[in-house]
Amino acid sequence: MHLLRAFLTLLVLICLGINSICPPALAQASQSARPKLVLLIVADHFSYNYLSRYQDKLSSGGLRYLMEHGANYTNCRLSYATSQNACGQAAISTGANPWLSGIVADEWYVPKKNRIMSATADDTYHLVGASGQGASSMRLVGTTIGDQMKLATNGRSKVVSCSLRDTSALMLAGVLANGAYWFDRTSGSFVTSSQYSVDLPAWAKAFNDQRYADKYNGKPWQRSLPETEYGASTRDDYPYEKAVDGWSKTFPHTISGQGEAFYNAFSMTPWANQMTCDFAKEAIEKEFLGQHNEPDMLCLSLAAGDHLTQAFGPYSQEAEDLVLKMDQSLASLFQVVDQKVGLNNTLIVFTAAHGTMPIPEFLKERRMNTGKIDPKTFKTLLDSALDSQIAPDDWIDEFSPPNVYLKLETLEKQKVRQADVEAVAAKLAKSIAGVGDVLCRHQLILNQVQSGGNAEAQRRSYYWNRSGELLIYPKPGYVFASESAGTGSGSPFAYDTQVPLILCGSSIRAGRFSQTVSPIDIAPTVTSILGIEAPSLCEGSGLSDAIGQVMGPPRPRTSAAPAAAPAAQ
Repeated sequence: MHLLRAFLTLLVLICLGINSICPPALAQASQSARPKLVLLIVADHFSYNYLSRYQDKLSSGGLRYLMEHGANYTNCRLSYATSQNACGQAAISTGANPWLSGIVADEWYVPKKNRIMSATADDTYHLVGASGQGASSMRLVGTTIGDQMKLATNGRSKVVSCSLRDTSALMLAGVLANGAYWFDRTSGSFVTSSQYSVDLPAWAKAFNDQRYADKYNGKPWQRSLPETEYGASTRDDYPYEKAVDGWSKTFPHTISGQGEAFYNAFSMTPWANQMTCDFAKEAIEKEFLGQHNEPDMLCLSLAAGDHLTQAFGPYSQEAEDLVLKMDQSLASLFQVVDQKVGLNNTLIVFTAAHGTMPIPEFLKERRMNTGKIDPKTFKTLLDSALDSQIAPDDWIDEFSPPNVYLKLETLEKQKVRQADVEAVAAKLAKSIAGVGDVLCRHQLILNQVQSGGNAEAQRRSYYWNRSGELLIYPKPGYVFASESAGTGSGSPFAYDTQVPLILCGSSIRAGRFSQTVSPIDIAPTVTSILGIEAPSLCEGSGLSDAIGQVMGPPRPRTSAAPAAAPAAQ
């Protein structure tokens, strides 16, 4: 009996000892599960079907690595209708649709300035690293993922973004970032805004001193593979591709010239994406990203596909080769991340700002109803129609798709109600060939938009005092474009709004998920994994089915780190 009592006493003491040890151990495990680095990669004009069309040609260390080891969402769609770059970057970083973030388009009309201004134009700041028009993220309403990381850690987390475009870098970075860097096409250097710093860091200056882009002046862009391997694309001399200044319409494309003309052309090549990745590598190394006690964030926008895809279309050999070389650039970046931080310590998110409509003539050849609407012609037709319906006058201030801005001074002079003019203009606009849905400002403000179709997505695209008095969207197969060749984006249809979404690495359970999700779900998912507040206006829902073992030690990976990839040709 005494022995049994002594044994039970010892057992109780052991249990008490274990209980006293467990809480710190669990806390340590939870801390170790939190990623040290969040790597957010956003491609521009990246059609969802690129992943499946080119899968057999992707390297094991780049996009295929993410697809095989991450949570791959196969039905990710924009939850708003205006599928433009600035809207996409803002939705990803804030978790909010344009009706909250205020980013209604890449650019919009500002009556007080009497001109169209980009989403990042800001004369109160100046460029750092070059001369030129100032830019900032201050038009973005609400906080970003990076802002929340800075707030949660009292500024100790580092947040850096880089891109070929100011819009992408600034929208992803937010207000509190350590730096947002983009490629200035006048100087051929990476610059930033005085919003973040009075000077470029030494490592960025050293990168600029290499004159990275200049090394490709006169160099031909060759295909990665023999032409016979590009069976997923149109022939190289496809006649409806848009000519690019200084380029032939077929491979090889020799990039040459001087100053801004050369840098514009360079920014449409795979080398520009490679340059952005190499700049990101420097940021990782010199800013010691992912090597602090608090998690850091690197936002990377790969934007070479912007003007290139508009010129050659998403089914071109140029678009295919751009993706194949981007895949190689990402594989090389992942190698650096693995060496410096560890892929098991990194949360990688890959998505796109929007997709791209195929070239209309490409669809017409397949007997589809398609066409282009020239914005200038549309504005003239609508203004003329209002002249005949109401009175001869200047009725339209500006048309910057999808926003029509009425000339309010004319309404006052003619003594007509704004809602009445909006209704007449909407009816007239719908009579123009290729125009689909038309929404009036008074309908949106009074919540009188009919349900069904894309109505809710269109409603989420309206922001008071920035959007126009009318929102005009094309019919399926139509695009607002002034050029006779090439294509564009901006519609609420799947070719523009279905984008890839893959999460990979720390705390993520791999698999394919078919439920409908949106890029606005990225922000709450990342902040949930980090254990911090979501951005202030976040509307998205955390992707809980992809979140693995957050409150425990990181699960071991069964695969090796991605293999090194050859440099882009």
